[in-house]
Amino acid sequence: MSEKLEDSIYDDEAAVRFIQSHIPQELQGKYTDDDILLITDTMVDYYQRNGFLDTDEEIEIDMDDIVNFVSKECKKDKDCHFDTNPESIRWIIDAELDYEDSLA
Repeated sequence: MSEKLEDSIYDDEAAVRFIQSHIPQELQGKYTDDDILLITDTMVDYYQRNGFLDTDEEIEIDMDDIVNFVSKECKKDKDCHFDTNPESIRWIIDAELDYEDSLA
């Protein structure tokens, strides 16, 4: 997450709309807006645990690491009632990262 992103206005509703429209057709409708918010919140947990929110430097996201983290954490969450298959989660994370890039 870059300094530009922190200075941008991240809008949860806009992010969800963006993600819903940028995931493959076969995943659209499979995840509710609340499911996507849970996934994006878990991404923020990943950022916090890795110190990414505490730096002004541009960071590189290890896609495999974040996908595995989000998938594992969502499996443990009692509010998670959706497919936690890493390949499905990867599409959502990739779309969310594209949303972040669109704010820069």
